[in-house]
Amino acid sequence: MMQFISRLSVLLVFVFISPAMGAEQLVRNGLFDQGAENKPAHWMQSGYAKGDTTSNFSWSVGADGLGAIGIENDRPNDARWVQSVPVSPDTWYRIAGWARTERVGSGKMGAYLSLMGTFHNTQDLRGTQSWKLLSMWVRTGSLDTRLEIAARLGGYSSENTGQAFFTGITVEEAGYPALGTSYVYGGTAGEVPENNPLWVEIVGLLLVVGTALLIWRYVAGAENRLPR
Repeated sequence: MMQFISRLSVLLVFVFISPAMGAEQLVRNGLFDQGAENKPAHWMQSGYAKGDTTSNFSWSVGADGLGAIGIENDRPNDARWVQSVPVSPDTWYRIAGWARTERVGSGKMGAYLSLMGTFHNTQDLRGTQSWKLLSMWVRTGSLDTRLEIAARLGGYSSENTGQAFFTGITVEEAGYPALGTSYVYGGTAGEVPENNPLWVEIVGLLLVVGTALLIWRYVAGAENRLPR
């Protein structure tokens, strides 16, 4: 039976971070609560190795309406759920989402979020791990108008086996990454965008930190579980 937490921990990412930073949520159906015919709306499946016996893709929604997508690689593969989102050139975006794993091989890329056509990715999860928040920052190029994001198991020349599950995926224009931030691409952490008042950035960063603490408080509670 699937187990679900209160939606609060994931919704905090949408409700608090986006409005606080004046950001528009760019991912469609990031909570995976919409879809039909066993497929989540606005997401597509793809993979390096083709064939019904290589990878299985899944989607489920719990009684409280919170959904999750899954990938199971019975054989080594680079498999992913993909969505193209609109972006503006020369702009910082924070890409984040929740993931958990079961029996993912330790010697290859595990479960993570990435940008297709690049080597930009979040931390990856291997082995069997409970739900963790993954994130990265990307600054778009001068000609970029769309980013193709992927919830992924395995990678380029790093195909892997096991199961991965994802939910609460977001892409937001959210100021800029603070000094010391990991998984930053296209620019330098701590870089202040031009024509952006410093006090706006300071307030925004404080709100992000506060929100992260709230998320940790709710996710860490034993009574709270994201979808299985």
